[in-house]
Amino acid sequence: MLVVAAAAPAFADPLPGEESGRVEGDDGGDSVPRVVARGVLFVPKLAFQVIDAPLRGAIYLNARYNVSDYYYRIFFNDKRTFGIVPTGSFDTHFGWTAGARVAATDVFGEGERLGAYGTVGEVFRANAGVSARTGKRLGDHVELGLEGTFERHPNDTFWGIGNGDLQRTPPATRVDPRVDDTALEARYRYEMERVALVGDFRPVTHLHLKTTAALADLDVGRSPKNGDEMPIDVVYDPDGLVGFSDVKHAYGELEVRWDARHQQSRWDSRQVYSAGGMAAAFAGRVHRIDPGDDFTRYGGELQYFFRLADGPKVIATRFHLEGVTGGRDDVPLTELARLGGPTFLRGYDTDRFRDRVAAVGSAEYGWDLSHLLDASLFVDVGRVYPSLNAMSFDHLRCGFGAALSLHGDSYFVLQASVATSIDGGLFFNLAFNRAFDGSTSWR
Repeated sequence: MLVVAAAAPAFADPLPGEESGRVEGDDGGDSVPRVVARGVLFVPKLAFQVIDAPLRGAIYLNARYNVSDYYYRIFFNDKRTFGIVPTGSFDTHFGWTAGARVAATDVFGEGERLGAYGTVGEVFRANAGVSARTGKRLGDHVELGLEGTFERHPNDTFWGIGNGDLQRTPPATRVDPRVDDTALEARYRYEMERVALVGDFRPVTHLHLKTTAALADLDVGRSPKNGDEMPIDVVYDPDGLVGFSDVKHAYGELEVRWDARHQQSRWDSRQVYSAGGMAAAFAGRVHRIDPGDDFTRYGGELQYFFRLADGPKVIATRFHLEGVTGGRDDVPLTELARLGGPTFLRGYDTDRFRDRVAAVGSAEYGWDLSHLLDASLFVDVGRVYPSLNAMSFDHLRCGFGAALSLHGDSYFVLQASVATSIDGGLFFNLAFNRAFDGSTSWR
């Protein structure tokens, strides 16, 4: 018998949606909500692309030409235990600063650190400081340090005391700065010299007991008239400006901190917290060496990081509270609790609000643009109060914006942020530390 085998039929590759043998109907394209969402997100997406273009360019140049190696060859020794680091910053309120930081690590073989820095900026603004740390010289659980700082701010801003709205037209006569509804912009001169002995005691993992003993000399006075800027004693009655003179005091503080922030995945950058939390509380006593009443400073902070996905994609939350026990007639204006600026209540001028109590909450969503570049969207909500009993959710201030952070595997480079608020204004800041790393327990 002759058997003829039929040729197997030829099948074309299945079309998309037909792989399982079942033909799927056309989904009709993007839905209206998806199209609307893309349209809404186009503007912030474009803004991020424009802002991060220079940083992406810097990352590309470093990868292509190994710029960082040349940088370390110029500014550091071969072991990278001594270096001179150029620094600079920009703030909408303070303008440009430029300077350098000298750092020496592992000085005597036990992780000891010596440092010094100096910066100058617009309108003759100047800061300088020196510091020394014992590292592991006293063991793994104890570190001591000595710090000395000098600051000269010839044109700082003052908007009175309280949560009042900014008034653009000054009154014909000087007003009392302690009245909440007299928020008028004025300028004052501030100069400070301070020396402090600090300690960090770590009895167990994550637990820190931080101590500070300091002597400070603060000189607050009239700033020179510059254009339309008004000196503080022209706008406000000097009799209500506590500390509007030479102030000297001694300060002692204890801070208890439980810090369990960490990287959840070994692939996460060591410069990005992606899980865990931190809780801290501090109290310090100010003893006036000059005539004046003593008072106590107190406060606390809570942080927690929620890791949503690889990248990492993280939601960071923060609540910060600080206050003083003295009255408005006892506490120098420079020592009151403050909000506003790139650390606490972004979207407002630096130290825009000050009073006896300040509280602020923050939420920030961050994600990686590359291994060295992160982006974030943030919102800050808070206000100042005349006392703890007066705390409420009425008349809260709210600022929001976006930030880009540039870092390496073992070092942080800078953070650039742009912010605004429900009260208007646009603020840009370029700094060498993240906002969530800021603290006011000892300024």
